[in-house]
Amino acid sequence: MNQPPARGLRVGTWNVREGWKGDGDDTGTHDVVRLIQELDLDVIALQEVPFRGGRSPMLESIAGQTPLRHVAGHVLSQAMHVPGSAGIALAARLPLDGVNRVILPNPELAANGLRSFDKGLMTARMAWHGRMIAVAALHMVPFGRFGHRAEDPAFSHIWDRAGKEIERVMLPLTFVGGDFNTPRRDLLDLPLEPVHSTGRDAVLHGEGARAVTLKTVETFSDHPAQVVEFALA
Repeated sequence: MNQPPARGLRVGTWNVREGWKGDGDDTGTHDVVRLIQELDLDVIALQEVPFRGGRSPMLESIAGQTPLRHVAGHVLSQAMHVPGSAGIALAARLPLDGVNRVILPNPELAANGLRSFDKGLMTARMAWHGRMIAVAALHMVPFGRFGHRAEDPAFSHIWDRAGKEIERVMLPLTFVGGDFNTPRRDLLDLPLEPVHSTGRDAVLHGEGARAVTLKTVETFSDHPAQVVEFALA
């Protein structure tokens, strides 16, 4: 069995842009695998994961080539850059239990030939050195791309739904990795603290953890990977 290291918890979040590196190149899976190996992650939340026919070769590669043997995916919409679909995922060093997949309300926004795709979240629990932790992956609509603000009252029901779904599984050791598409983490209205709050991507945590280090890694994607090392109370 893949035993967890005797330390805190290393949590990451990354929007992998469907593995698309530009100019028709969708070979980003190799880069995703390499980065996970180098960062020695314990769990990562991924957004814009590519799927084909309900399968994700990227997730299969992560499970087969990194310490994160346990993966769970959630297909949400058609892909924008590569053939097939896109969605979110959790990948973890130890088994993910009680995985729950949610499609969030779509505000049906449109601008400049684009429309808002379905976004969503996943929640699960994982045992870690005899303690249970709750983990979640979140991807929200890019409201700004359509000329709106994430905090507009018309979208409050979307944030409320996401917050309630996370609240269902919350523990003192709770970690949420997400592409929020806004620096406003408070819109979830949850007692979770952000570690990185200036960009679109962040890791949030509950009261039972303390952030020790934050590492931001530039990648082929238009999103960096955010990796946080936590000490557990």
